[in-house]
Amino acid sequence: MSNDPRVHPSDIFSLRTIIIDNYDSYTFNLLQLWDNEKSIENVVVIRNNQFSWNYFKENIFPYFDNIIISPGPGRPETPSDFGICTNIIKELNDIPILGVCLGHQGIGVTFGGQITNAKTIMHGRLSPVYHEGEDDPMSLYYKIPNPFSVVRYHSLIVENKNMPPELTISAWCSEDSSISTPPLKESSTIMGLNHINKPIYGVQFHPESICTENGYQLLRNFLMISRVFLEKHGVTFPRTTLPSHILSHSVLPKKPHIFKPLTSKSDTEYCLILKKLERGLWIDSPLVFQHIVAADQSTVGTWWLDSARQPDRVNRFSFMGSTPESSNSFSTFYSTLNKELLVICSNGSVINKKMEDNQTFWDWMSETIKHFNQRMGNLKILHDDGTLQNVREQTIPFDFRLGMVGYFGYEMKRESLPNYTISTDQYSDIPDSAFVFATQAIIFDHLERQIWLAGLVRPKFDYVDNNLGIHPGLDDYKSWTLSIEEKLRNLDNLMSSSKQTLLKKVIQNEKVSFSVQPSFTPDMKQGDYIRAIEKARSYIHEGQSYELCLTTQFRANLANVPKKLDDNWVELYQCIRSFNPAPFSALLSFPSKDICIMSSSPEKFLQIDNEGVMEMKPIKGTVARARECCCLNLKECDKGTLCESKRKEEDMKRMRLLEGDIKERSENLMIVDLIRNDLTHICQPSTVQVPYLMKVESYESVHQLVTTVRGQLREDLDCVKAIRECFPPGSMTGAPKLRSVQLLDELEQNKPRGVYSGCLGYISLQDGSGQKRGTSQFNVVIRTAIIRIEKDEVTVGAGGAIVYLSNAESEWNEVELKSQSIIPSILDYMNKLI
Repeated sequence: MSNDPRVHPSDIFSLRTIIIDNYDSYTFNLLQLWDNEKSIENVVVIRNNQFSWNYFKENIFPYFDNIIISPGPGRPETPSDFGICTNIIKELNDIPILGVCLGHQGIGVTFGGQITNAKTIMHGRLSPVYHEGEDDPMSLYYKIPNPFSVVRYHSLIVENKNMPPELTISAWCSEDSSISTPPLKESSTIMGLNHINKPIYGVQFHPESICTENGYQLLRNFLMISRVFLEKHGVTFPRTTLPSHILSHSVLPKKPHIFKPLTSKSDTEYCLILKKLERGLWIDSPLVFQHIVAADQSTVGTWWLDSARQPDRVNRFSFMGSTPESSNSFSTFYSTLNKELLVICSNGSVINKKMEDNQTFWDWMSETIKHFNQRMGNLKILHDDGTLQNVREQTIPFDFRLGMVGYFGYEMKRESLPNYTISTDQYSDIPDSAFVFATQAIIFDHLERQIWLAGLVRPKFDYVDNNLGIHPGLDDYKSWTLSIEEKLRNLDNLMSSSKQTLLKKVIQNEKVSFSVQPSFTPDMKQGDYIRAIEKARSYIHEGQSYELCLTTQFRANLANVPKKLDDNWVELYQCIRSFNPAPFSALLSFPSKDICIMSSSPEKFLQIDNEGVMEMKPIKGTVARARECCCLNLKECDKGTLCESKRKEEDMKRMRLLEGDIKERSENLMIVDLIRNDLTHICQPSTVQVPYLMKVESYESVHQLVTTVRGQLREDLDCVKAIRECFPPGSMTGAPKLRSVQLLDELEQNKPRGVYSGCLGYISLQDGSGQKRGTSQFNVVIRTAIIRIEKDEVTVGAGGAIVYLSNAESEWNEVELKSQSIIPSILDYMNKLI
């Protein structure tokens, strides 16, 4: 824009813009169309029902130079869907307005146009759009090639016939992709509208999507049009900064409070101490967990964050620990329905807390982490001679610094989604969230074959935190490290001759047998699930959602298995991880609540590193790998080199088909844009980037379409608040997120998903060496078994994204495929117990 002869760029970037959010999951992506953080200082985002129309008109509107009406679910004729936007279009005559998607449709219907179902439902799909404004400096399409490619998310359109005289068609497209010649404007699908007298513009497509071309230029053209209009009305430039009381209305804070650790260290401070064991003392993590960690038989909690695949940059570290009495740890369990928090300490004490109406578990978790972070001293290394060394300048290869390890279940959406209405009949005896406060950990560097020991220590005892019971001293930590080292050496010595045999027994991936008939049955039978798919497609057809991630749970009763899991749950997890090793695997056991979670998740929900860089990696698009013989003539199969060559050829074919599948790519794109929106809400908007878009990643049983999205987290947000703003994972809801979640409640018969579809991982403490808020990493809870040992029950969740192009039978087959990443290994292990 700096080369644009029309105006200096500082003029248009000083414009006071208000964006009306129609509760869409793409609204905040619009902010990425501005240049940088400074250029959005005068941009405010409000919800469509945040203020009454009269209050908005009298107290908010006079401060702004232009208005953008966002996309959203539903129809513009429905007041609950469109809020004050109809009044804005109808009554405000002296301000430039840009409507996007639903906003565009609202412009059409307000001036007398008709909204109808589109000939082709377009959600996450691309089309070439034609226009006539490339050379017109006052066109929305100035300097934009004709045609250009855009992303569309809509099932409704403004009818081309009987257009109201006040509106003209400014952009259009054909629904017939086989036609190579430019379509006629009069018979095409409307992609853009202009008012003939007022500065009102609409675009049916999404200029903010990652795959739309020239969205950046389109916004600048709208800002230029606004600038010229205002100048004609006597407005001077550059515009002054909005007053603070107006900025405070934005759902994006403009002057956030920056988190700062306490400037003075008191006697109540904590510090993290690490000990790096001698390199020769290496025992594989499965053996250590089974014979040392799980052997503690902790009633509070045992955990293992497990990089189960072959070591590489992503699968480098594993962390594990338990909570014996000497650990001075605690576990937390929370229910959103009654807002009750239960804290069980390793010393046997129990705390019950009822949250206030205006308080959430997210708030409690944030304050608890903050309590420790503000009191953390410098990170230290414990040497073999017992001396301590500060390591402020030393690089530790992993980000984990102890802290909270556990899960946020799907029902935590009740406290994370604004305007979500809680259904009280969604009761579950599984906590909506459960965490262990890890004060000790054994850490495995699989690449370097190096073991570390970590401990949280309070060096002095002048103050004891009676609420949480955390008062481990330096001597306690030293005693624990000596004990672990001794156990490791004993394990190494005792098993030196049989270690390989034992490892083979523990982690060997044996071929699954089905001598016992499968006993897993879905909560939603195939017929009911298919009917739910068709209902979901009808919602999508009517514009209520772009994509709905429908799920169900498969259950098995273990009452008839003679050998119970009380003493065998670790072995069951070993079987699961060997059958389907994944980079974000985990084992969590909470005996006091009869919960054991065994996850082989391949999907990263989010990661926040010690520089505040936030990364999310959604998976959408799955196809089974070719793992068996693919020879067309089995009689001529040589069961050797030729057979393997054909198998690899078939496997590559499936991978290429997945990579180019329109339906799978549209599903992935919808979630990518949703996640960009989530990150823009909590990151500096200009830092949100997509370095890897729709790349195929291959796992043992499936190929999957994966995207990486990154951004720089705002300095005022801690890890807990960042997770809350992105929860639940968009890959498990669909888009727009809030409306989709509400529809899914109905489609899934108001049955709670529980742990499944939530996230599992850690929220780490900061270590006093420059980090301000600690780090975090969570998976998406898929490919996961929930074990209720006392109830003799196992559940496995599975589902898939429903779009209008979905075939019901194929979607059900995908659900079964996903369930088979876990169920066969459970059945195999059950067979061995009989």
